Amino acid sequence: MAIRSAESAERSEPKAGSGSRATAGVSSEKLLERVPPHDEMAEMSVVGAMLMDSRAADVAFEILKEDDFYHPRHRVIFTAFLALFNKHNNDQIDEVYLVSELTRQGKIDAAGGAEYIGRLILSTPSAAGIEGYCQVVRDRALERELVASAGEILQLVNQPSDLTSEQLVEQAEAMVYKIAERRTSQDATPMTDLMANVMEESEKVQAARKAGLEAECPAIATHYPDLDKLLAGGFWPGELIIIAGRPSMGKTTFALNIIRQISVGNEARVKPTAIFSLEMPSSQVAKNILCAEAKLEGLKMRRYDFNEEEAERAHFYAKVLQHAPIKIDDTAGLSLSALRARCRRLRRRHGVKLVVIDYLQLMKGSQGKQNREQEVSEISRGLKAIAREMEMPVIVLSQLNRSAEKRENDDKRPQLSDLRESGAIEQDADVVIMLYRPEYWDIEQNKNNINVGEAMVMKNRNGPVGNVKLVFRKDILRFDSYAGENEMAAGE
Repeated sequence: MAIRSAESAERSEPKAGSGSRATAGVSSEKLLERVPPHDEMAEMSVVGAMLMDSRAADVAFEILKEDDFYHPRHRVIFTAFLALFNKHNNDQIDEVYLVSELTRQGKIDAAGGAEYIGRLILSTPSAAGIEGYCQVVRDRALERELVASAGEILQLVNQPSDLTSEQLVEQAEAMVYKIAERRTSQDATPMTDLMANVMEESEKVQAARKAGLEAECPAIATHYPDLDKLLAGGFWPGELIIIAGRPSMGKTTFALNIIRQISVGNEARVKPTAIFSLEMPSSQVAKNILCAEAKLEGLKMRRYDFNEEEAERAHFYAKVLQHAPIKIDDTAGLSLSALRARCRRLRRRHGVKLVVIDYLQLMKGSQGKQNREQEVSEISRGLKAIAREMEMPVIVLSQLNRSAEKRENDDKRPQLSDLRESGAIEQDADVVIMLYRPEYWDIEQNKNNINVGEAMVMKNRNGPVGNVKLVFRKDILRFDSYAGENEMAAGE
């Protein structure tokens, strides 16, 4: 998308001259006299979209800052909006509220007046285009910074000084470098700083252990002890975790149980999480979590066919789950850009520490991809980028192809090559966990393994691989840690 005003779209090349400083200076000065690059419509659309939808405001605050706006009235509105947004816990800020606040501060005239603010919404095509509007505004701001630096360089060249040509070039480079430095979110980190951080963290952990305290770990524990041990504490920030399996293996149930164990329980240890359910409605996801927490049969929950004791149990645990910091988004056919914006908003508003996406093959990639494999590859890379950008684990459920069913031997255990539609999933993932239940393939042959499941860690970028035994209770939609044959016989 490209929104550009006629003023910012104009471009003129300097006329050829003799190469002297005087000739170059005259043509350059005329060029610098023009109106600085800006796009009024893009600026209006950013602010209008923010007023239309609080989700657009979240995106704008991540991408832009006050000085990115060329028109002073837009800077005033953006700053006032940000203050209100943070003050009122990111609730939707409408036109009336904003006008009232600007009037109270005596800044309504500087913002263009109440009528102008109302016109912003009418002139905005759609709040859904917020990222594109922001990018245009940011691009024009960068161009203005370059123009300003060009003016400074022009003055530096034309004013009398004892600087040599090499020194002039050095100063010009420094000016442009400052712009790049301000616009770059992250630079390469030297080993000096990295090793200092490693030693500092190590000393803190050792001191805590000597004091008999539990050392804080950046990883988010799944609360399946054997799995956490294999993953060095759980899922780490920035990791893309793939949980894969054939249909009915319990992928969704396993992921929801991880969410439940992270976000329910002792308030001191619970962490906010989010679920993007592209397959099931949010109400069903909530019911499944309640079944697992209250140990209620899913079939009974579907019809609310409880006896008196079960009804009391359902009511009690429903009250408990009301306070769980779990957010559920059941938007179908979610695109990468929409997912990124929503993850950004969830992290900003609610401090979400982990995200689950159910499931990868239901997501949409960009248009124009030649085939589904390319589209899935793009989605996989995008999900990894989201995990890195948000600095949190992203768990993605994925289907497996039918290769296991076609294997002639009796071992139907999944392999990495069974990941459906793209080898990029295996490449991009930091951790790949495949679920396997022997009884799924042959109940008679595996009658001693009824309710036994395995979480097979097939890839672990930063640690060992291995299998973790679990107890799968399909009736109550629950995975528990395996505790041996006695537990299996008791069914508890």
